Amino acid sequence: MTQFGLLNIHLGWITIVLGILSGSVIGMWSFAGPFPTPKGHHNYTDLPRRMNRLAHIALFMLPLISIIYGQHIDQIPLADNLKMIGSYCWLVCMWGVPLFLFLGSFYLPFKYLEVIPVSCGTVSLFIMAYGHYIQL
Repeated sequence: MTQFGLLNIHLGWITIVLGILSGSVIGMWSFAGPFPTPKGHHNYTDLPRRMNRLAHIALFMLPLISIIYGQHIDQIPLADNLKMIGSYCWLVCMWGVPLFLFLGSFYLPFKYLEVIPVSCGTVSLFIMAYGHYIQL
């Protein structure tokens, strides 16, 4: 039996480390940090700065969901190809959402690519929900 969930679990923990690192970088220019604030990130309410904060939070929350996803995906009664699609789609979501938020904070048109990882996340969660629904 193939275990698709292990990849989600391992990469989820690695991505949480990226969340810690992203917070330390953001902290270096926030609150009178040692580095100059990037253009467009000066005010706390500026859209680029809010996108950075959201990306930083996404680097914690999406990996936590990935870890939980990985613990359940192999137990649902679905074909392996659906489990694989769900697992990989979640990885695209987990990395794509914060990536395009960070990139969009420096070049705004990147925010429009956000639809790709969000769509993958929706597919992934639908697969998980369907697998649990048919177990009822």
